Amino acid sequence: MTSSPGLDVKCLEHATLKVPYEVLNKKFRAAQKVLDREATYVSQAGLEIEKLMSNMPPVTISATDPEDTVIEGLCKNSDSVLSSSTLENMDDASESNSNTTDKSSPSDEFKFKGRGPKGKDVSKMLGVLVERLVSLKRKAGDSIADELEVARAVRKRVQHLKGYNPTPEGVVAPVSQCLNNANWRRTRLNRMLVDHLLREGLYDTAKMLSEGLGIKDLTNIDLFWAAKEVEESLKRHETGRMVAWCYENKSKLRKIRSSLELEVRVQEFVELVRCGKRFEAVRHARKYLADTEGHDQMSAIMKCMGLLAYPADTAIQPYSELLSNDRWQYLIGQFRTEHARLYQLTPTSVLGAVVQAGLAALKTPQCYRPTTKNANCPVCTEPLSTLASVLPYAHCAHSQLVCAISGEPLNENNPPLVLPSGYVYGTKSLHDMARTNGGNVICPRSNRIFSLREADKVYVM
Repeated sequence: MTSSPGLDVKCLEHATLKVPYEVLNKKFRAAQKVLDREATYVSQAGLEIEKLMSNMPPVTISATDPEDTVIEGLCKNSDSVLSSSTLENMDDASESNSNTTDKSSPSDEFKFKGRGPKGKDVSKMLGVLVERLVSLKRKAGDSIADELEVARAVRKRVQHLKGYNPTPEGVVAPVSQCLNNANWRRTRLNRMLVDHLLREGLYDTAKMLSEGLGIKDLTNIDLFWAAKEVEESLKRHETGRMVAWCYENKSKLRKIRSSLELEVRVQEFVELVRCGKRFEAVRHARKYLADTEGHDQMSAIMKCMGLLAYPADTAIQPYSELLSNDRWQYLIGQFRTEHARLYQLTPTSVLGAVVQAGLAALKTPQCYRPTTKNANCPVCTEPLSTLASVLPYAHCAHSQLVCAISGEPLNENNPPLVLPSGYVYGTKSLHDMARTNGGNVICPRSNRIFSLREADKVYVM
């Protein structure tokens, strides 16, 4: 139990909400760009129609004309906008109306300004405007649907995190609450396993586990599934998908000062040199590597330029390293790192952090001594022992002595006894052993036999 209930949830569940938030933010910005572009197209189409309509010749109708004549003239003018076949009729009507206008005063007239030279142009522009409006509506609907899907994922994760109800220290929780918290912890452990599998590139296994347990909506499997396509293209020694991914996230990669795109361009340069296309490699460098800044990046460019002077099978460093196929695996690892940074994920998985925290709490100097290892200690066993080798020792203000035979604590009820071999054991264990061996005891570590009378008491200050 932590001093602050739920503190571990706050520390470990940052990515649970941060990743869908970043995805929602990305979709919102992309939708904003698309809708702004479509709205611009609609506005331009509307301006074109207004421009064409403003060039329509005036149609003059006399106030003394019968009502049927006025309606007929308007219909003819309207039809001329939608069909070029009635342009001649419109011209005849205009001439007739012009003669009538000469006989009436200017105050008895009103004018309708309409379409310009050809009605089919307006009809065509109206069709374009309708297409733009339909496209705007469709893309707006798609964008809203995508954002709502991500928002629902965020809501599900928030509800899942709210399901954890920690009990303050010293308070006895109801059985139902204990069962609920136990189920919640089990679900969280499964989520950690899925996340760790995704970090290690085991995408199919992670997908099967998440779907089998019904926790797909609580994991970032969709995000990593898109990354899987990039990794698979790199395994095929292809860079197109990787370049497209860098272009999609160009602004954020620049913000975190990532050199991933440079590494991809360098690999493309190397592949051109490997194929003997040195002139194309030079053009590639001028196009993609000329604007490089920074000491480290300039150093990489200099290595590339030096590669032009060596054959593709050179064994001279660092050029042989650039030409090695192992560099593709390096690009995959670099992509995983930058992919995690892009969505503010921790360098290691949450499962790895939890395991390391637990190992650090158990690690002692005795865990790495062959004579003091304990088979029941996680730190003393492989492969956890290797994982814990770089971790600090556990902070223990008060040491607790434990019998190596029984595992019981050494205290006033089980005083420690030291054998002539120098090893200390509990009184209870030695007495039980002597009872079955005729008063003799066998030291488990040295395999030497001693009489129980040879054991001396140990006093711990």
